[in-house]
Amino acid sequence: MIENNIDRSQRELKQARRKGVAPSSSLRRHFFALARQVRHWTESRPAHESGCGSAIGVTSLVSGAGNSTVSFNLACALTALSRNRVLLIESNFGKQSIARRLGYGRAPGFGEMLLEVAEFEEAVFPTPLTNLSVMGSGRKSDQEALELPFDMLPGLMGEKLNEFGFLVFDLPLANHLTACHSITPYLDGVVLTVESNQIDQRQIDRFRQQLEGQGVEIIGVVLNKA
Repeated sequence: MIENNIDRSQRELKQARRKGVAPSSSLRRHFFALARQVRHWTESRPAHESGCGSAIGVTSLVSGAGNSTVSFNLACALTALSRNRVLLIESNFGKQSIARRLGYGRAPGFGEMLLEVAEFEEAVFPTPLTNLSVMGSGRKSDQEALELPFDMLPGLMGEKLNEFGFLVFDLPLANHLTACHSITPYLDGVVLTVESNQIDQRQIDRFRQQLEGQGVEIIGVVLNKA
């Protein structure tokens, strides 16, 4: 059985590499440590219900900090550590790098699902990795996304978190020009990605205060490109 699992894992990784969506092998232990931290934080929350999943966002304060890379690798690590399914939602509108690499770039996604012009099942696609699915952002630009009805999210997550152990949101940049702050109130926690040479503690503190005003915690800070 162990050998079969190893063989399956190797086949999945080869297929993922061919499609350009393989998790980072050089940073594997770091993302597993982050996934353990996220899982421990989730399970220790007073409001956490046994058997119920969590919605986690990953964002950054500056462009180019590697936010999408962290989101994807965190989702992969959570999939490996958990027996539950994990859904990566690319809510960084106009980007959806994973969906495009998998060939789903023109498919309906997060935006269309919120507008109820596509069913949830029409916007979710498998990846080469067992138990990891992806939902692209869809056809909306980052400016058009500001008008989306994000108040639909609680109903969606209340229904789908029984199917997925984690929803991992690849969020837009955390500023007033994106939909980031329209999504974060509906999440359980947020991971902040910071580029090592662009740390601004005052900016991080302001972001933390904004989240606290929404009742959302920062689970951890990832120092990327160190």
